[in-house]
Amino acid sequence: MKLARTHVLLQSVLAASVGLFATCSFAQSNVTLYGIVDGGVSYVTNAGRVNGKNHAATQFLSGGEAADRFGFKGVEDLGGGFKAIFNLENGFSVANGTLQQGGRLFGRQAYVGLQSAYGTLTFGRQKTVIYDYFFALDPLSYFSWSLATQDAQYANRVDNSVKYFANLGPFSVDALFSTGYDATIANGGQVPGEFRVGQEASLGSSFATGPFLMAVAYDLRRGTSTVTQSDKEQRLVVGAYYQALPALKIFAGYKWFNSSVPATAAHSNMYYGGLQYRFTPAFSMSAATYYTDITTASQHPIDFGINAAYLLSKRTNLYAEVNYVKNSNGSNLGVAGFGTGVVAGANQTGVAIGINHLF
Repeated sequence: MKLARTHVLLQSVLAASVGLFATCSFAQSNVTLYGIVDGGVSYVTNAGRVNGKNHAATQFLSGGEAADRFGFKGVEDLGGGFKAIFNLENGFSVANGTLQQGGRLFGRQAYVGLQSAYGTLTFGRQKTVIYDYFFALDPLSYFSWSLATQDAQYANRVDNSVKYFANLGPFSVDALFSTGYDATIANGGQVPGEFRVGQEASLGSSFATGPFLMAVAYDLRRGTSTVTQSDKEQRLVVGAYYQALPALKIFAGYKWFNSSVPATAAHSNMYYGGLQYRFTPAFSMSAATYYTDITTASQHPIDFGINAAYLLSKRTNLYAEVNYVKNSNGSNLGVAGFGTGVVAGANQTGVAIGINHLF
């Protein structure tokens, strides 16, 4: 039950405020400035343990509905059906103005490439294939307490990558390869004689027809040192939605995870379902449940979430979200993710309100 802003945040944000965009045209090229500013306040129980007691925390929330950002997106018509494209997108915190994504200047995206009827080929720091498909397949969508809470890879990016995307009628295909998915890996991951260090490869596809959309994606990461390069972190994700009514959308999905990388070694299965409902053109709500079965630790945390958004204008809205996480057998899932601001084994409730503005 998100606003019709679900697609706005991915695509239409670039055209929502044309009057404010800085557009430079030279022949048949243009550059567009765009962004999101989102701030609020959250209250979370069992956020820490002091003197033998669990304590709650009230905190400023940056990017509660959609992460703060500003970016530049450009296209040049090269003729013959080909276009040169680029995107530089910065991530920041409205709480204190600092850079996100590890302090990168353009941490959300930084790529250049070519686009034609044959598809789009890009080079740089880019969204994973899982990211490309699955925000549209999450009932809670861009909210900070959502599918990405269950696994940060749903909202991750990859350094040093080459990516190809194409639409083939009702189908799409998406493939990515990185020589080193994190900039901290020496030489962009291509260590002489040790080419598998930090490699990442992804492949995905979607099918859309009428009110139905389904996607599947596979992602493989290798260890980030010469010692761990043979270790694998693998994900297989499947998701779908069905537009049952003009105002009602129903979602379901699954993730298989298996890792032999020491830092993330585990095996788990995650299942989720939910819905979105638009009560009026200005007001919508979403609800979802995420269940994770961590088989290697016999843990089964469950996350229940609900959110609401009210449009004040085409570019500004108020929002609220409430999540409850039930942990089991010492699991440490919090409303913001595994091991993030939660006492291991304790259940957690989070409540947040905020305002989101697009420009």
